Amino acid sequence: MTELDLTPRQPDSTSRPRWRNWLILGILGLVAAFVLFQALTSARVFFRNVDEAVAQRAELGEDIFRMQGTVVDEPTTGPDGSVLFTVSFGGVDADVRHVGDEPSSLFGKGEPVVAEGHWDGEVFESNLITVKHSETYVEENPDRVDYELDEAIPEAG
Repeated sequence: MTELDLTPRQPDSTSRPRWRNWLILGILGLVAAFVLFQALTSARVFFRNVDEAVAQRAELGEDIFRMQGTVVDEPTTGPDGSVLFTVSFGGVDADVRHVGDEPSSLFGKGEPVVAEGHWDGEVFESNLITVKHSETYVEENPDRVDYELDEAIPEAG
């Protein structure tokens, strides 16, 4: 029977240096940190009330943000198919030009809205509108006849 040699081996000079592993790990860490930083900073969209947005118009420039206010007048359709309306908050009005998906059926005069977009001169250019609504349910047909569920479903048999 042959005996096993259990003496530890000495590392040979052809093995990769340890510093190379640390360098690769460091580079991967920097890349991951950069990607995380980019994702977090580009995903932020700030909310502004109309009065704040108008006051900060020069500083905001073409930065994308969300502006909230109440629709002052009935929205109209522009020649290019855009929706034109004015929003107000804190006694300040701003003209909005919305291009994109048609706002919901709840959108109209007196409704609170949040428009996402940027300033283009004196007009807020929007590409997304969210209509805020109350949680109060108003029955569409209050005069509808009430009936018992048991009477409406015939017995099987």
